Formats: sequence, structure tokens, C-alpha cells
Amino acid sequence: MARMTPTSERHRQDPLQRPSHAWSRAWVAPVLLLLTACGTTQFEAQTVIPPPLITQIPVVVGVHITPEFRDQVHREERDGGDVEIAVGKAQTAGFLRLLTAMFTRVVQVPSVAGGAAIDPQMRGVLEPVLEEFSFITPSDTGTSLYAVSLKYRVNAYRPSGELIDSWTFTGYGAEPSLGLPTQGKPALQRATALAMRDAGTKLAVEFREQAIVRGLIEAGAPATVAPELQPVP
Repeated sequence: MARMTPTSERHRQDPLQRPSHAWSRAWVAPVLLLLTACGTTQFEAQTVIPPPLITQIPVVVGVHITPEFRDQVHREERDGGDVEIAVGKAQTAGFLRLLTAMFTRVVQVPSVAGGAAIDPQMRGVLEPVLEEFSFITPSDTGTSLYAVSLKYRVNAYRPSGELIDSWTFTGYGAEPSLGLPTQGKPALQRATALAMRDAGTKLAVEFREQAIVRGLIEAGAPATVAPELQPVP
């Protein structure tokens, strides 16, 4: 089936697009030091997604969290060093927290099929997938910013396991490093948390319209309101 993308994403320019102008040398050395001093830069993503202030949709849904999603680690080589960012724990907790606030009841299921046998009131099963993780550093942009982009796909299934459709939500986050080599890792970690929060906000706000189109919920279900965002510690 054709994949639908929220309007806000179609018209929003990706802030992680690398500029064509020359890099500023002032930021290159600190970033190279950050990513090569210890050989590998490692950290676990932390995110604080506040409970969204919404009217719950009166529907019971299942959620299937795959082992890949739960234990996901983004790995890449950057500026001669290895970067490993564990995102699985944070994104799983955030996704479950959002769904619990959005629906009357959320049931974790071992697979996308057989939801009706587990709970006859279940209207569908949702399965999150992290499609893309990308980030830029000051050496990429000539600025002090670390920025992260997370693209999630949410698959929606009927209780029998038949795929209804899927759609995407992309979150963005940016944090300055203040020009200090020791601040690079915390800045990247915070940018990741902000990107997760942004993706979660879009899911909470835009889900109802997308779910109605796909037949997961009825058009008469209560409307959601925008969640209140809190600062990330």
C-alpha cells in the first residue's frame, strides 16, 4: 500500500543537510579530539518524554516491540573514530509511555498476529521501527552545534496480523557544544534526547488523523490536543 507521510514532514527541510560552504577550522580540532581520543565514543541515549496532555482514544491496541528495536545500537565511523549510541532502551520506554497515555488500554503482544486471541477488544497492533539515525558535528557544519535526526516508522496491523499501512515520524534535536572538546559527548547525547522527544510529540499530535485514514479508529473518537513539552534535564 502507499505510505503516507505527515504534511509537516513533507514540507519541513531537513536541518541535518550538510552545507556546501567551507568548514570553519575553529570547530574541527575539538571534534576530532572528541571522537578519536579514546578510540570509541559510547553512550546510552536518555530521553524524558513527558506524559502528553491528550484525551485518550477509547480503543484497545496491541504493541509489538521487536528485540531489534528494544536493543538497538547505532554504530558508525566518524572522523577516524567509532561512535556507538545505544538508543533501544530509551526509545522503547518513550514509545510505551506515549501509547499508554494515548489509548484506553495498551497490551504488549509477542507478535503482530493473534492479537484478537489475546484480547478480543483489540482494534489493532502497532509496531515501531527506527528507520534512520543520523547526526552532524561541528566539523560538518562549521558551527558549534551537534544535531540529531531520528526517523521512525510505525506499522499498523489488524489483530489478525494483516498490515493496514505504515507511516513515518521524524524528530530533530540540536545542542551547542560551547567549543569545548569535553562537551561534545554530552551535547550529542542531549541532541539525541531532544530528537526522541520531538518524534514523540509528532506521534501524539498526528496519530489520530493518520489512524482514521487507515481504519484503525473511527472518525468519532475524541480528538487529541498538543502535548505539553517539558525541558530535557
